[in-house]
Amino acid sequence: MPTKRPSPYAETYERHRADFCQERSEKESDLAKQGKLKAVVLLATLKHKRGGGEFSHTEVLAELVIECLRARNVATEMVRLVDHNIPPGTKTTMGPGDDWPRIQEKILAAEIIIFATPIWWGIQSSLMQRVIERLDEVHNELLETGKSRLNNKVGGIVITGEEDGEQHITGNISNFMLNLGLTLPPHCAVSFQGDYTRATKKSLARKFREEEEVADGAEKMAKNLAFFAQGLRERPIPEE
Repeated sequence: MPTKRPSPYAETYERHRADFCQERSEKESDLAKQGKLKAVVLLATLKHKRGGGEFSHTEVLAELVIECLRARNVATEMVRLVDHNIPPGTKTTMGPGDDWPRIQEKILAAEIIIFATPIWWGIQSSLMQRVIERLDEVHNELLETGKSRLNNKVGGIVITGEEDGEQHITGNISNFMLNLGLTLPPHCAVSFQGDYTRATKKSLARKFREEEEVADGAEKMAKNLAFFAQGLRERPIPEE
């Protein structure tokens, strides 16, 4: 019987398969070296911890999002802006005693950046606006060079309040994030509006977890942020 020759298509397939497996192995090795995804939450509450019984409702909702992110193996840090000295200005550094440069370093080191703000008179808090102003120099870099240090990072939004304004604030912050070069996944924001003057921090946390719309919103937000951040880590947006 004549000897059966191996198919050239089979040889080509095996060669490509070996190349693919090698490339995938190298990529997985690189990702393992990079470690966990990092998220930073910029909490713009105006309530100081020294306020005694007063607590931040926005912080409680942000903590639910953090819990969902950590369940997806994302290392998360919350920065309470009210506890830092952040002078007004539009530069990265505004002189001695300015805490903003260290906060910006945390932003640049993270793959997920979340703005968390209460509603004050229908708009984001003054501290949230201060963050927007202090990031102006990063925006100017993008205008001058066409490149942003926030490319391949994703943004999210947390909002709480007793009054209307959530959609307006979401629009403002989303517009700013997009103009900085951040990527906004679907369902990347969660909010709660309502009167909870009699709540304690513990009871409000329980309320957020029991209210289906809020709990599902936090979970969906965390899932999408982690998914898109991982995707951009593996396949960054080309600079050219």
